Amino acid sequence: MSGCGNSAPAANSTQTRSASADASLSKLVPDDIRAKGTLEGGASFDTQPMNFYSPGNKPDGVIIDLLNAAAARLGLSIKWSQIPYSGLVPALQSKRVEIAGAQISKTAENNGVVNLLAFYKASSSLLVPAGKDYTSDTDACGTRFGLTTGSTVNKNIADSINKECTDAGKPALQYLYFPSFNAGQDAVRAGRIDSFLNSTPQIQLAVKADKTLGAALVGKIAARETGVALPKEYGPLTQAFQGAFNAMIADGEYKKILDKWDLATMAVDKADINDQIPM
Repeated sequence: MSGCGNSAPAANSTQTRSASADASLSKLVPDDIRAKGTLEGGASFDTQPMNFYSPGNKPDGVIIDLLNAAAARLGLSIKWSQIPYSGLVPALQSKRVEIAGAQISKTAENNGVVNLLAFYKASSSLLVPAGKDYTSDTDACGTRFGLTTGSTVNKNIADSINKECTDAGKPALQYLYFPSFNAGQDAVRAGRIDSFLNSTPQIQLAVKADKTLGAALVGKIAARETGVALPKEYGPLTQAFQGAFNAMIADGEYKKILDKWDLATMAVDKADINDQIPM
């Protein structure tokens, strides 16, 4: 990941602390963090329906809802700021933010660099012009292939497809990088790229909203267990969040939040951290 961009605090960005925090969970929070009561959160807020700004510059999305609910169970609130995706891991390393509310999967690059917390299933798809379809990965060989700057997961997926292409004697992918999903989406519309690799829910929502766009290989690329990240030194707090998510899964709050966003297919049976997460 590249260096941080500038962050901008969101209006009304602090989730109110719950008066009914779970005492058995809040006691897992380190004393200094419990005394402070608020975590600094960062996200790119350009990834509907995962993390985005709703009217009034309000942090919104399924990841934000899930994290705010888990934090409330710990007696904490999260103050959200906007940080480009490529800057999130560096921001965690410097403790400029204390939780990254964006899709961060376990990769060789970030494993052990940050604390990983996985609490939903993810997969990737290709955003393409309407009417375009691929029956297999190698249909993309030789095409202009869009990726998000700083996403090691998407780069690894692209490299895997590229190897399939070269092994089959087909032309290599032509990588082009964009700072956000919105920028990649605009490039597909304008014909500057042939496809843009990103998370399945995001692509499905974009296609639903814009009939000039289509989706290819929907949910067929890199199915994985994923979630968010905290600083490497925040092991106990990561475990506390894991406990909060498992409590939410057990009592149904987790399912209610996923259902609100029509994302029930993302559900997992339990939250995992670090070495528990399959790679």
